Amino acid sequence: MGKVHRWGMVIAFIVIIASAYFGIKTVFVEDKSASVPNMVGLQLVDAVDALQKEGLLAKVDQVDSPERADTVISQNLPSGEKVSKGKVVILRVSKGGSILPIPDVRGLKFEEGVKRLSEAGFKVDKIIRVTDKLKPAGSIIAQNPAAPQQVAANCMVNLLVSTGGTGGGSFVSVPDLKGQGVDVVTQVLEQIGLTVGSQTETPSAEVPAGTVLRTNPKNGANVPAGTLINLTIARDLKPGETSSETPPANDQDSQRAAAVRTVVIKNTEPSDIPTKLSEPPAADASKEPKKQEVKNEADAVKVSQPEKPLPAVPKKTAKLRYQVPPLSKSLSLKIELTDDTGTKVIKDVMANSNEYISMNVPFTGHAIVTIYLGGDFVWQDRFN
Repeated sequence: MGKVHRWGMVIAFIVIIASAYFGIKTVFVEDKSASVPNMVGLQLVDAVDALQKEGLLAKVDQVDSPERADTVISQNLPSGEKVSKGKVVILRVSKGGSILPIPDVRGLKFEEGVKRLSEAGFKVDKIIRVTDKLKPAGSIIAQNPAAPQQVAANCMVNLLVSTGGTGGGSFVSVPDLKGQGVDVVTQVLEQIGLTVGSQTETPSAEVPAGTVLRTNPKNGANVPAGTLINLTIARDLKPGETSSETPPANDQDSQRAAAVRTVVIKNTEPSDIPTKLSEPPAADASKEPKKQEVKNEADAVKVSQPEKPLPAVPKKTAKLRYQVPPLSKSLSLKIELTDDTGTKVIKDVMANSNEYISMNVPFTGHAIVTIYLGGDFVWQDRFN
């Protein structure tokens, strides 16, 4: 009887130890009994079903891709890896969308290549400039993604551009950036091979606060590719503060100041700037105009000759042609024209997918036409 009792105690002890072991393993030790399936290329429904069969969970991250909508592009855990049940697996799934052929812009001048990509619905991302003795400066050597192939409509294109055989020997004309935001200016300068340098602020009422007032080197200057372009940014005037284009304090007759400001901001309406008002004449001489003193005959001849009128500046016409890329929804389209008379918005509408814009825009001197789609800078043309 005592022997049976002893064996019963041993068996009970073994059962207790085994139960404790499995309990501790269940609570504190990870049970890697699930195997991650391979879901790349599957539709989302099938991928989730495969995970559920293994006791796993799915988290979906939608991404742009030329693959069919809801196709699994990648997964964060490799297939075959052993994990515990209830583990979350992240799936990157295609949004779908338009698939377009990317044009081959190799061998084209940079401006022409960017224009062709824009017309096909693509934007330029990175521009890398390298020395190449066999390729003329400014020509496109390579592109990524390469052509020919079908890619997503919103794919960004990187370009490799030649600087010629001397590496930096090519020269670039500094564009007129007055009145443009810093983000737009940065994009424009990078696209033509220049770099934004220092940025300083100055009080000004000539252009909106936060936009470029002037550049150094100034617009029109021919500088080597890669030159730093320093920006002077306009800011709002503080109480009692004058802007750089305001006449000096001793010359601030209200009529003259208004006329000077009109000329400074390049108003298209002609304005006469009156001379500084002198002290009021004596009462008895008010009816008789004061004669101008003539010191010598040369002055007399100079005074007698009438001033020649300024020649009228001829108007030119910019032929603007732009096609809106494929869009999933309508976006705001704004077109700005900057010429010798200033900056003005010539079109501000909601644009539809593939809409074609054709305009003949009059301008004076040199003109820059800048296009913004959905608030983003997409294209710029120059006209002489």
